[in-house]
Amino acid sequence: MRKNLLRKSNILRLIFPIFLTIPLSILTPFAASAQIGGQYIFAFLKQAPSARLTGLGKSQIAQKDDDLTIGFANPAMYNSLMHNSLSYNHDFLLGKIGTGYFGYGYHLDKWKTTFQAGIQYINYGDFKQTDELGNISGTFKASEYALTLGAGRAINERLSVGLNLKFITSSLEAYTASGIAADLAGAYFDPVKNMGFTVVFKNIGTQLKTYVPEGKKEDLPLDVQIGFSKKLNRAPFRFSIVLHDLNRWNLRYDNPFEAEISLLGETPRETSSFSKFTDNLFRHVNLGGELVFGKSEVFRLRLGYSHQVRKELNVNNVRSMAGFSFGVGFKVSHFRFDYGIGQQHVAGAMNHVSISTNFSEFKKG
Repeated sequence: MRKNLLRKSNILRLIFPIFLTIPLSILTPFAASAQIGGQYIFAFLKQAPSARLTGLGKSQIAQKDDDLTIGFANPAMYNSLMHNSLSYNHDFLLGKIGTGYFGYGYHLDKWKTTFQAGIQYINYGDFKQTDELGNISGTFKASEYALTLGAGRAINERLSVGLNLKFITSSLEAYTASGIAADLAGAYFDPVKNMGFTVVFKNIGTQLKTYVPEGKKEDLPLDVQIGFSKKLNRAPFRFSIVLHDLNRWNLRYDNPFEAEISLLGETPRETSSFSKFTDNLFRHVNLGGELVFGKSEVFRLRLGYSHQVRKELNVNNVRSMAGFSFGVGFKVSHFRFDYGIGQQHVAGAMNHVSISTNFSEFKKG
């Protein structure tokens, strides 16, 4: 029997890398033609689903616990602790734009699989409708939604896989569009060492309906991510590193204000190739840290940093916290409350709030 178990374990070790390699081969043509941000449709799919993730630099995909929103961000992290869990999240963006996620998790012991049903949305608010002369003739709305069904299953005590399927709709005044997408993920998580490693292929899909008849289909925000998370053994601290947009190397763009000024302030010096390389490298990195208190982590403090956000939204010669994010979370009775703030620009920040609960806890009293 022991030999059979060892044999199964060895087989799983072989299957798992193959599972991750197949999507890479499928995505190679897409990665080669990928474009810089702002050139794809349904961009709201890249928004952080919860206040916890916002506070951790927009990403935390390698931690396995009872947080349903981490499963939404990485379906390989769905697990039995999410059974009967309900999560509501809303992010207040600039310009009275609101985005969020609402989901429910359910675990089936018979299939050893955890399922999730949810909706991700963004509401752009009301707009004034005018003619070519600027005369107001009314108002119109704009919004986008993604209905999501997800499932995650453990292969053994440490390896797991998961899949999210999304049906996307977009309505901008009288123009509508739709699409389908999928998230495919594999993960390794050691509960003893409280350490996780994962690979996620996000938003693999296509546009089904264009805004105008016979219009050109646009790319979806494909994002290949690798994540690592570790809780220190002798300190109540967990850190995470997420590498994102690995399907495209160049995240930089032509910035007329990038040239370095000489000491005399006369001739601008061109940024060196090494500086460009390191800048582009760290634009792929999101860092997060979480200070936790209590056996069930009833209180959490968070800090995150996104180099890409800082470089793209920071204003020259103006001090700001662009790229940094902060958060706090606490549990009261059967409810968990979270707040995250992501500093985007000197003009303002994102304010993210989350409320979650687990109905199974009410049965326990």
